[in-house]
Amino acid sequence: MTQITPSMSQRQRWYIYLNEPTIENRCSLMVALFIATVIVLNIIEVIIGSIPHFGMVMKDWYLFTSQVLIVFFAVEYFIRIWVAADEPHESQALTNWQKRKRYILSPLGIVDFLSFVPFLLFLFIPAQELNDLRILKLFAMARLFKLTRYSSSLTILFRVYQENKQILLAAFLVIMALMFVAAAGIYIFERDVQPDAFGSIPAAMWWALVTLTTVGYGDVTPITVGGKIFGSLVIVCGVGVAAMPAGIFASSFVQLMKQQERQARKNRRMATGSLLDQLENVDKDEPTEHIHLELSRSEQLEVDYLIKEFNLTLDQAVGVVVHFRH
Repeated sequence: MTQITPSMSQRQRWYIYLNEPTIENRCSLMVALFIATVIVLNIIEVIIGSIPHFGMVMKDWYLFTSQVLIVFFAVEYFIRIWVAADEPHESQALTNWQKRKRYILSPLGIVDFLSFVPFLLFLFIPAQELNDLRILKLFAMARLFKLTRYSSSLTILFRVYQENKQILLAAFLVIMALMFVAAAGIYIFERDVQPDAFGSIPAAMWWALVTLTTVGYGDVTPITVGGKIFGSLVIVCGVGVAAMPAGIFASSFVQLMKQQERQARKNRRMATGSLLDQLENVDKDEPTEHIHLELSRSEQLEVDYLIKEFNLTLDQAVGVVVHFRH
């Protein structure tokens, strides 16, 4: 967590505001809450706009809000490109433009780009032509992914995909192969008695997909003895096939959550150890018991944590928290 100092440039400050929101830093917290609120209100507007009556009544409002949001998210995107030069990176050899390129090509950079680019059509197409383009409002759902910046759990989902994309691709290929086998098999058994549903392998793929994923809509079912036996085998295979991606995601998610928790504990220990070394610089004459009564709720919880985790006295724990506050 980077602390804002008076010597920081405006670009460095805005990097922290946009990328490191914390409760201690009120400006960054306000920026994060404002962006998140705009995204949520935009999603609510899209949902309400899908209702036919409101869609007609609020037509002019849609155009106005779309233009405002285009400008807002475009400005945010270019500010993020500007501040990306201050991104901390393990390689100091990267230039400012290389860091900006990393952001532009990153998953969140692409999401930020898509959050406003499709909507540029609203600026260049006459209002009377927009009736057939309201489907573009559905692209606003891409803005929902911007909220992953403010949720560690959602960020971990991106990491799960990135770290397991090869395994997930292999699982997807297995599913596609089994779907083809299931469609071909049911086509052989059911094509004569149900030509509409199983008259070709492509037509039978719908049944194969629904069955392998264990969704089971029931809109199309085999009626021959051979088809039912074959369908039973596909169902059994589908249980294992559907469980593969879910198992990969679940195990990786839990593992990454544990890693994040261990890293957070390690960071707290390192920070606490550093502050304990500096306790002699804390004003010894300051009445820590009185300070403890003036601590915020989060600071009091931190004092309790330090006492339990490191066996500190009350004076030591309060001294650490007070020193960190300054």
